[in-house]
Amino acid sequence: MSRTKKISRFSSNTPEATREYARKLARSLRPGDVLYLYGELGSGKTVFVKGLCDGLDVNDVVTSPSFVIATEYHGKYTIAHVDLYRLDGVAAGDLPIEEYMLQNGITVIEWADRIGDVTEGITVKISIIDHEKRMIEIEDLRH
Repeated sequence: MSRTKKISRFSSNTPEATREYARKLARSLRPGDVLYLYGELGSGKTVFVKGLCDGLDVNDVVTSPSFVIATEYHGKYTIAHVDLYRLDGVAAGDLPIEEYMLQNGITVIEWADRIGDVTEGITVKISIIDHEKRMIEIEDLRH
């Protein structure tokens, strides 16, 4: 039996507001959850990840792992932060994404559009409205 998906929208006028919304979302996460982040360059995906990590008690400096593909952070749970920016769709399709997914932690994938359709997990779409304003749409597809 599938759950009804939940969609929420949030308008952010500052990076701190984006981080705060992500901190609140972090409270609802549980081990095994996967978050798929979508948005153009500069939309605030890494800012969102920083907020998630804040909400999960990570004390490490959170940066975009574009050049190393994946970074792990440790807090309330282990967080695998995967960034597919440097990979095109073909290379990302060949990447064993499942190996990055943590059963006992949280997995966050930036540039998720490079891996195709998502049928389970949490999708976070960040759209640039103008220089400061962002629209964040979260769809909960967890079962």
